[in-house]
Amino acid sequence: MKFLFALVLALLSFVGFGQYNLQLNQVVLVSNTLQTVPAGKVWKVESYMQAGIAAPDMIEVGGSCAYSDRHHPMIVNGQTYFLINGSPGHGSSGTFLAASNILPMWLPAGATLRTACAKDVLSVIEFNLVP
Repeated sequence: MKFLFALVLALLSFVGFGQYNLQLNQVVLVSNTLQTVPAGKVWKVESYMQAGIAAPDMIEVGGSCAYSDRHHPMIVNGQTYFLINGSPGHGSSGTFLAASNILPMWLPAGATLRTACAKDVLSVIEFNLVP
């Protein structure tokens, strides 16, 4: 009987600290206008589509978007991130890149997101947090 009581008490304690359920709300396309994850929501960044990329080894660190054949970053909470698939390389500037910045990426409420260039777009799924 004590074992059963302890088991029920343990299960109830886990229920008391339960997590939210995710409910699909909408799909959001994010470009170079800063957007913030609303309260009570989470975002799952699914993909990053860059207009006109051709050279997989070059980056554009200045964010001027003048070169369509260079990797453009996405900006999360003011921090620049390059999505690089494959081995580390370097651009003409000699800047070395870290591999393995791979999507999806989850962002909590209050996080900010944008692309560096107007023609680039991030595909985001927004979920409601349901208790």
